[in-house]
Amino acid sequence: MLLSSPVGSVIKKARETVDAIEEEANGFAKRLTSWGRKGHPEHDIIEITEVPEDWDISKEILADDECYRITLTIIRGNNLIAMDSNGMSDPFVEVIFGRNIHLKTRTINKNCNPVWNEKFTLYIDDRSALANLHVFDYDFFGSNDRIGYLDLDLASIPPFQRLTITQQLGSSVEGEDNVGSLTYSYLVEIVKTSEANDIKSIGTKGQERLLGIIQVTVIEGIDLPPMNSDGSCDPFVRLSLGSHQQETRTIPTTLNPKWRENFEFRYLNTSGSILQVSLWDQEVGLSDNMIGDTEIDLKKITPNQPFKYIFGLDHSNTKVSLLIKVLLFAELGAAELQLQKEINDAESRILHDQFSLKNTLNDMGNVGYLIVKLIRATNIPNKGIGSVDPFVVIEIENCRSVTPVRDNNLEPEWNLTYRFPVHDYHSTLYLSLWDEEDLVSNVLLGRIAIPLFNCNGLKRYILKDAKLEGVGKGELVVETAIFYNPLRAAIRTFTPKEEIILKEPTKFDITLLQRDVKRITAQVEMLQDATEGLDNIIRWRSKPTSFVSMVMFVVIVYYIEIWMVPLALGFILLWSKLAQSLGMKRSEKWVKISSIRPYYEQNRRRTNESQSTGLTGKLDKMKQLFTTAEGIQAGLDAAAGFLEKITHIGSWTCPFISSLLLCLLGLATVALYFIDLRYIVIFCVLNKFRKFYFKPNLVDNNEMFDLFSRVPSYPEVETYRQFRANKQKQNDVDLTKLTEQLESTKNK
Repeated sequence: MLLSSPVGSVIKKARETVDAIEEEANGFAKRLTSWGRKGHPEHDIIEITEVPEDWDISKEILADDECYRITLTIIRGNNLIAMDSNGMSDPFVEVIFGRNIHLKTRTINKNCNPVWNEKFTLYIDDRSALANLHVFDYDFFGSNDRIGYLDLDLASIPPFQRLTITQQLGSSVEGEDNVGSLTYSYLVEIVKTSEANDIKSIGTKGQERLLGIIQVTVIEGIDLPPMNSDGSCDPFVRLSLGSHQQETRTIPTTLNPKWRENFEFRYLNTSGSILQVSLWDQEVGLSDNMIGDTEIDLKKITPNQPFKYIFGLDHSNTKVSLLIKVLLFAELGAAELQLQKEINDAESRILHDQFSLKNTLNDMGNVGYLIVKLIRATNIPNKGIGSVDPFVVIEIENCRSVTPVRDNNLEPEWNLTYRFPVHDYHSTLYLSLWDEEDLVSNVLLGRIAIPLFNCNGLKRYILKDAKLEGVGKGELVVETAIFYNPLRAAIRTFTPKEEIILKEPTKFDITLLQRDVKRITAQVEMLQDATEGLDNIIRWRSKPTSFVSMVMFVVIVYYIEIWMVPLALGFILLWSKLAQSLGMKRSEKWVKISSIRPYYEQNRRRTNESQSTGLTGKLDKMKQLFTTAEGIQAGLDAAAGFLEKITHIGSWTCPFISSLLLCLLGLATVALYFIDLRYIVIFCVLNKFRKFYFKPNLVDNNEMFDLFSRVPSYPEVETYRQFRANKQKQNDVDLTKLTEQLESTKNK
């Protein structure tokens, strides 16, 4: 009895503690389930003035019967720039959520410091997208002038915290950096769907959810059946995914059309996974005739890899070829348009681990991951008449992305990050700056080509022209990062290179023909110099040199073994790398192209006379001439490129290929040292028999030719070279200051 009393009191206190914990937990759960109900809410609104650094929306879980209530208050504008001749502005604010939600404040006349205090309430199902705030100056006549803009990240703050902030506007006025600021407040609440009057779907949780982007390239048609009385056809291709439908242009009077047109479809969960493709013959004034159709199941296509699809008609030779690429956002790890905010350290660590050597066997087809952050464009010239509305097209392999258009801006800023899966480490990244036009075709301002092994950090690129030869218009500030697995990249090097469908076919150009002739001439002259040197040694024109060469030849031929050949080549590669490391750079000879007049302008009178007699026959001869010249041009380019690629391997122009070849030469040295050559030859031949025995329809390839196809020739190297900016232009964009600004932005 003496011991039972203390024990009983302890048990009693423990039960009371457990009951108190359960009561507190039930109260907390009750408060969680009563968010946003009518009456007095049981949660407190916290007033904040800065975005929390440790907030992560991925930790937020929204129940099926809950949604978000967004309360956005446009408070005032501060020191807005004067847009009217009276030194004032008539400002109003337009708020854009997603694609279809547009809200607008009232217009305050003649005021550069307007006070709106207008509140907008919106119920949404997902807040992973961006909201865009645009400040305009109202014009009674003509279109309104945009003063500035800013992007509001809906996922930047936790629920029940009202953020009140004054943010500087991005300038939309040419020549003005500071156009004023905007003060607004932003509150997110989680409420029951029964309390919401109208829930908008602007993200990825609603009934219409964006799964990815479908890129379809219609390449060509072969041997189409004649549909017209003259034995020709007017074909076009119609593509349909769900309710979205697109068509190619009609190519008249042809049975072998070449479209090479690129289309993009938004891959929605409501659009289905069946892509319908139909081939039609256009009839003017009548209904079009369908030639054939097919259905493609997108679920059977491997994501993020090009898939070439060829469909034909029954009992005929008609074929239509397509290239399809399914870009899933779940695979890309990005939101719509592959948009994210930053290249952060957490993502870098994940990618480094994903493509580390220890994880090589996990996903052999995924070679790497490219991150491109487009920051801004600078030094865009004013075209005098009309405004410049720039946008950028980003291309790698057969994947293409387009940035938003910045209206009337010579110094546009995007600060957008795009992510691309990499299937070949030897691919090239192309960035093109365009000016959007309403009535005519868009104008190319300039473009750059960046090989992936040069994608390493923040750089300012001077744009080139369309042919990547001369100087273009403007500059781009871009930050790039490439993550890749070396073993996967090495294995991919010995497989056929992906065909770039979006690339325009090379046409006959007399200047290119002259360039290729000069390239071949330069290579032949080098061989002639080497032949003359050997001839001088044999003819004893320098007796000491001839004697030493003779002795060395006898010794080498007497003692050489087959395994010494790759070893010697490996030493040559190492010596070339050592010479570069010591500063002994190898001089490059480049044959420049001089501008010449085309032959058809040199004797125009004689050409006109020949056209007047036998025009049809002359045209046929001209077509044959151009066909032959195109073949000669391609042959000269291939021959010159082969010798140049050997030079580039030795000079370490492509470090990855040279390193890979060095490793292969080392393996070949060991193999030839321990294994007789005859056994290696037998193994290679038996391996060929083995491959064709198990795969009779296998398309054979030469691994060494595939390796050489990754090495750039001299014209390709010329496109990769970047211009050096003048000292005066370097003051415009100081990369050091820009890096510090980016770091400070990340810290905030």
